[in-house]
Amino acid sequence: MTASPLRHAAPGDGTRAHSRPHRNARTAVAVAGVLAIALLGTAACGKKGDPQATASANTVITDSPGTSASALPSASAAATAQSSPTSGSGNGNGNGAPSFPKTAKDYGLATLAAWASGSKSKLDQYAVQAAVAQFMGHGKPNTQWTNLNCEVSGSGRTACNYRNAHGDDARLTMEDTQLGHPTATVDVFLNRTDYATNAAGYVGYFMAAWGDGNKQRMARFSSSSIANMFSGKTPPTGSQTEATQNGGTWTVKVTGLPLGSGNWTFTVSGGKLGNGNAITAVKFD
Repeated sequence: MTASPLRHAAPGDGTRAHSRPHRNARTAVAVAGVLAIALLGTAACGKKGDPQATASANTVITDSPGTSASALPSASAAATAQSSPTSGSGNGNGNGAPSFPKTAKDYGLATLAAWASGSKSKLDQYAVQAAVAQFMGHGKPNTQWTNLNCEVSGSGRTACNYRNAHGDDARLTMEDTQLGHPTATVDVFLNRTDYATNAAGYVGYFMAAWGDGNKQRMARFSSSSIANMFSGKTPPTGSQTEATQNGGTWTVKVTGLPLGSGNWTFTVSGGKLGNGNAITAVKFD
């Protein structure tokens, strides 16, 4: 029988005009003279700011493939050609450089995303080397992180708590004056979901997760339906476990502490020990 206290863990159709040749040079000269007089008359009548005169100066003709020619102001065409920077995760300045959030909550999420990518070079941009070393020693986590809360942590620092879909807990501390800039994450505490290789320890971890209110971790040890069975119920402050084996299945009886806190019987698949979802059934005694 094993007694263990519960462990608590701290985002173109264009047309082209063709000119017809004149019959003789005299006719061409006469026509040219008429055109010159007409143009001089137009220039004399047009005033500065006249819409027709302005359009003739600034209009260009463009042919789009498969469409008829259209007239567009040359200034508008130039504006369309320019690409304006857009903010986004990992590309905040439009040239591939990472963006650095200005709030502790979002900065922590960006740091966790860099960790989950498995790229140390990305993580180096968000955390100081001491914190990077802590991250890299824990492998790659599940990427679905949720912020639980943020709070002041000493002078000029903010600490934020996060949990992912596998029940991993992370507490990241950011330097307030460095938010919006590189390496604002200065400290990290990680509590990864651990899968015991023995039945008694496995159930003990489940009970500890219940005590911590870590429903995601409870579901990883069992299933969502089993984890839901414990919702709204008060966990004991400690427990005693007794495990017996029958072939590939283990039966683990749990006595809550102090005595009278409750009794439970868990069925555990021996083949799944050391991995997720080994608890296949539970009965409240």
